[in-house]
Amino acid sequence: MSEWNYTSCSRPFKSVEEATDFMCEKKYDGMILLREDGSYSAVCPTYPEGFYKDAVLVKELICSETADCC
Repeated sequence: MSEWNYTSCSRPFKSVEEATDFMCEKKYDGMILLREDGSYSAVCPTYPEGFYKDAVLVKELICSETADCC
């Protein structure tokens, strides 16, 4: 089993909208997490629950199936 590579599967954003726009523009599936410091992280579907101990799931995205998912 390979390790989850956070450097290629996680990206920080200032808002849910910014993260959603990025993910859907790229047609990426994944999740948006709210971090303890108030920032958001967009993560790929292979994100292992609990990797970011301070994170709370805000939104799940399936952007690969449609051009206007969100």
